[in-house]
Amino acid sequence: MSSLVTLASWLSTWGVIKAAGFTSYLCIFVSVVLGAFSYGTAVPAKMRGILLPAHQLAGWLGFLFGLLHGAVLTIDTYQPFSLAEILIPFTAKFHPWASGLGTVALYILAAILISSDCIKSLGKKAWRAVHRLSYPLVILAFLHGLSDGSDSDKVWAFPLYAGSAIIFAAAGLYRAYIQWKADRKPLASK
Repeated sequence: MSSLVTLASWLSTWGVIKAAGFTSYLCIFVSVVLGAFSYGTAVPAKMRGILLPAHQLAGWLGFLFGLLHGAVLTIDTYQPFSLAEILIPFTAKFHPWASGLGTVALYILAAILISSDCIKSLGKKAWRAVHRLSYPLVILAFLHGLSDGSDSDKVWAFPLYAGSAIIFAAAGLYRAYIQWKADRKPLASK
């Protein structure tokens, strides 16, 4: 009977909201970490051929679960959000600042995905500039989940947030180091 109660709570709108939010965050995190190594010489070319599609898939899944997270908030009966509160950052009555971070994060992710589909018309320089927003995106999603998530204080949530933050920081630093080395090569050969 206890299992049925647990299952029912996860199948409630609140359970779907929480599960979609966590899934979106994890997919965004995975996408950005994989993306840090999908280009350049950080990993062998054969491995990049596997990382790039995984990076793209994780990004789209993060976006779709983020949409689900926001959409189900509009039908929740406990703490409902209006469509305007979902779409317009920092206007929610409940935790406006933290909710707004989530909305901004979703808009950044949409811009990144759209720019990737329009890379030929945008050009690589513009695409790269938009794609660099991936790093602030993860930080915003992290802060949104940590400050607005109803499970943030649970024992199991700490290792998820702490572990993803450490891995994200290490991947970002490693990617910055690789870029720094690549930028120095032409200087060293002159």
